[in-house]
This record gives sequence, C-alpha cells and structure tokens, in this order.
Amino acid sequence: MALGVTVATECLYRLLLRSGPASVHELAAALDEPPTEVTARAEALAALRLVSLTSGTPERWVAAAPEVAVERLIEDRQRELARARTGLGILMSEYRAGHLPGDVGGPVEVLDGAELCGRRYAETVANTTRELLVLSRPPFVIGGSVSPDVLGTLVRNVRCRSIYDRRALDRPRSVADITTYQAAGEDVRVLDELPLKLLVSDRSTALLPGGDDRPGEWLAVRGSALVDGLVSLFELLWERSVPLAPVHAETEVTEAGLPASDAQLLGLLFAGLTDAAIARQLDTSVRTVQRRLTRLMERAGVGNRSQLAWQAARGGWLIG
Repeated sequence: MALGVTVATECLYRLLLRSGPASVHELAAALDEPPTEVTARAEALAALRLVSLTSGTPERWVAAAPEVAVERLIEDRQRELARARTGLGILMSEYRAGHLPGDVGGPVEVLDGAELCGRRYAETVANTTRELLVLSRPPFVIGGSVSPDVLGTLVRNVRCRSIYDRRALDRPRSVADITTYQAAGEDVRVLDELPLKLLVSDRSTALLPGGDDRPGEWLAVRGSALVDGLVSLFELLWERSVPLAPVHAETEVTEAGLPASDAQLLGLLFAGLTDAAIARQLDTSVRTVQRRLTRLMERAGVGNRSQLAWQAARGGWLIG
C-alpha cells in the first residue's frame, strides 16, 4: 500500500477488511502478537483514517472502505507533493538569484557547461559511500545510458534507489539498461511524470539542472535545508511510484507465485506504457503483450485492466 503505511500496519488493516469489526484482543489472537502492539498499529491506522472504533463494550476496530480511505490517502500525498514543488521552486529562485556561475561561497554552486557538469556528476557518484537517490527523466544530457560510475558504486554495496519518468522508458533499450542496474542491486520505480531530474549523494550533496530553460547549467547543493527538502520530495515521489520488476527467465517466480516476467510486464503497464511501447521494450509483439495481459486478468478473475491493477496490488504481484 505504501502511502505512509508500514507493512505490519497494513497487515492489520487487511485483517480488518477480511474479518470485519474486531476487538484488540481478537486481533492480537489472530496475529499472535501482544495487544499493546496491535493497539499502537490500530491507532496509527486511525490517524490515517483507515480504521475507527465502534461504540459499545468491548470497543471494536472497523476498517474504512478501501476505495474511500486509500483514495483519501493518495489525495493527501498529492497535496503534500504540490506544497513541496511550490516550496522547491521558491527556494531555487532565491538561490539562483544569489549565486553566479562558479560561485562556491554558499551552499549552492552553479555548474555551467556539459563538461563541468559531467565531471562533477562522476565525482559525486564516485564519492558516495552509503546511498544514492536518483530522479531520472528526459532529455538526457548526463547518464542517459548505463553508467560505469553508477555500476561501480553499486558494486561497493552503496544502496541506490531510482525513480524513472515514464517517458524515459520510451528510449530504445531503456528497460535493458535499467535491468543492468537492477542486476547490480539498484531499486527501481517508475512514475508517470517527474517534476525534475535529481541526484542526491549520502543525503548531503545534490545535483540538479538549473531549469528546463538552462539545459547546460546544473546546481550543486551541499549540506543545507534545501538538500533535506529534496530528499523529502524524493521520498514522496517514491511512495507514489510503481515498482519496476527486473527481467528474469520465465521459470523464475515472485513470492506471490507470479512468473517474474509477468511481474515485469505489469510494472511496465502500470507505469503508463502503451501496449506498443511495452512490446518494444520486451522485444515481442503487441499481440503477445495483449495475450499475456488477458491471461493475467483471467488468473486474477477480473474483466478489465483497472481491476487487474487492484488485484495485483492486493496480491503483491508487483515486486521491486
């Protein structure tokens, strides 16, 4: 489910969806957990308006209908994202007004020119020791294909999480390139539209373009509240994005018992790609893509792709 809900808390919500109203002790018995832990999770769900207490003795927890409660969570996250975008735009304008190209006196350095931007990108990736956060969207000036710098970082067991703009998957061999990163350990998700390109190293240094009207200008931000804000923006986008399953052999299956290749197909579908775009990325025909999706709908017992998305989310078919 994500959207600020932990896996353990989501299990409690799903239990209430299946069982109906239940007391804390009934839930604790069903989950084989202490009542205090169950109460804490239920209160966390109540704060998100996913559950509520009934009147009477004993009090019972009851789940809100998912089509209403989850949609409300999504709307809350969208409002948070809108506020973050607005705040980011204001901060970027203020920083740009106060810093000239080459000025390194403050937390923001303006990098002018593709050569300088590329060199700083390579240095930042190479100096990362713990974590890389990446927002990737076209047009690609730096890092448009498999980067040896990023692969070397992954080999050093640096955690890397990347979100790709759906349009990035229209580039020839983009999924094959992404799979190379995934095989090295990168966690990948896709969002229909990203607000900017971004690289954050160890949550202390960030690189991002100066703006769509300044393709050759990048900003290097170091240890400031702006970096914290960019990390928060990344986390909001991560919760809204769709896992992209890596390409595997047909014999491999996910924990939910779904062939990993089908999980990867669903990831491309829910990322917003058309059947034709999916076929290009998987090097197959549109008819084959449609036939596989029909088979998945039959397996899920649903009649359309929207219902397939719901069942796939509930069944944990999407991996990554």
